[in-house]
This record gives sequence, structure tokens and C-alpha cells, in this order.
Amino acid sequence: MIIKVLDTVNDPGTPGKTGDDRYGFDAAAGCAWVIDGATDVTDLKPFPDESGAAWLAETVSSRLLSGPQAGEGAKPYFGRVLTDVAAEARRCTRLPLDTLPGEASPVASAIWMRRDGEASEFVWAGDCFAIAEAPGGARLIGTQEKADAETREAARMLALPDAERLAILQAQRLGANAPARGLITLNPAAAAHLNTERVVLPSGAHVLLMTDGFFRFVEPYGLDTPASLLARVLEHGLPAAINALRQHEARPHGVRIKARDDSAAVLLQV
Repeated sequence: MIIKVLDTVNDPGTPGKTGDDRYGFDAAAGCAWVIDGATDVTDLKPFPDESGAAWLAETVSSRLLSGPQAGEGAKPYFGRVLTDVAAEARRCTRLPLDTLPGEASPVASAIWMRRDGEASEFVWAGDCFAIAEAPGGARLIGTQEKADAETREAARMLALPDAERLAILQAQRLGANAPARGLITLNPAAAAHLNTERVVLPSGAHVLLMTDGFFRFVEPYGLDTPASLLARVLEHGLPAAINALRQHEARPHGVRIKARDDSAAVLLQV
């Protein structure tokens, strides 16, 4: 094994639901990932058995089990992944993809990691994150500004009438499908705009990959810093952390966002 997976969790937030988060790993290949499908914002159901968000997260996660070829860069690899996912969408959809309005085309956030010698390469889209035990302390990998912006936007949207909120969400989804936004979409051109970072991590270092629902410990709730969140899950495990998060969400607090977001995380050691 190149990596050792210590713990995993995928909590849908709402009991009885499957949620739109997925995780996966190939320990022998040194790869692991989490994916967060963005909640659908139309009544159109391109995929008959599940939401577009769940379909995209599940399909991408399954495709990532076939890792990069020898010497293949991360962005070319994800270009192949999204090409295959788009082809699968054309096979599975009950509505021709070229007839779908942009707000009905699914998008997702994600973070993916592979171990390469003494370094680990991270690829991320949207507001998924990693925390790694790097020399000098815990290292946050991802774009925290996106999580901050999502919190502000969620608080603003909750104050709007339903029709106005839906119109804004649909306009945002249309923009999210533009390749330059660098999200996981059915357009393979988005792969060229994904974020990448290569971090030297010593053997034995721990890494926590998570969707934004798990990152709520840091933003917006402020229950942890990245360093203390990594320490929390190493001491207590991911299921116990989720329980603590849900208990916090059950109490009144000053942050007005969706109460129980789905949350996925993978804790591993390189």
C-alpha cells in the first residue's frame, strides 16, 4: 500500500437519504478522493433513478477507481475522466444532453490526492478541502475563500422569497457549468481549469480529505482550526466528529445556513 486509509464517513445529513457526497480510494495506487454533488435546482430529471447531483458524484467516483497512466499529469487525467463521464451521461440520460438548459446540467466539487514519492499531488474543484501534516504544521489545501463566500451567500439567500431564490440559484448553476469555473461538470474542458498543488509530506503524515459539509467545523462554525480539526479526527475518529457536528447544528447559533449538510471525509496516512 502507498497510502493507508484509517477512517471514512459519508453522512447524508437527513436520515433516510443517500445524500450527494461520495468518497473513494485505491490504497495500492496511492489515490483517494471526496466528491460533493451540487443540489439540483430544477425539476428536470435527466437521470431517472436519482438526482443529477448524486448521479454525477457516483459516476465520477466510480471512474476515479481507474487511476492515471504512468507519467500522466493530473489535468490530462481529469480530462480523460470527464470525457468518460460525459459519454456515460449520454448513455444514461433520459433527456438528450444538448437539449438541457444549463441550470439542469449537474456540477460537483471535489478533492483528489495521489502519492508520488515523497510528495502528494492534490487536485480540487470548488469548496472541498484537505488538511495535511506538512513540515511546519497542518497545511490547508483548497480555496477557503469559496467556503467563506458560500456561507455569506447562503445566509443572504435564506432571507429571499422562494421564487427569487430559485431564479438566483439557476443563474448561478448556469455560470458554474462554464469550463473556466473549474468545477466537475459534463464538459471535459473544465479539467484544464482545476486547481492543483504538490506538497512534500513525510512518510507517516496524516491527510484528511473532506467535502464542505465536514469543513463546517472550521467555516462557518469556528469550532476548529484546520490543525485542531485534524487532531480531533485523529483522536476521536470521523463518526464521532460527525456526531459532534450534528449536535452543534441542533442548537441555535448565529450562522444561518442549511442545517444539516451532507458530509463526507477520508482520513489517511501516507
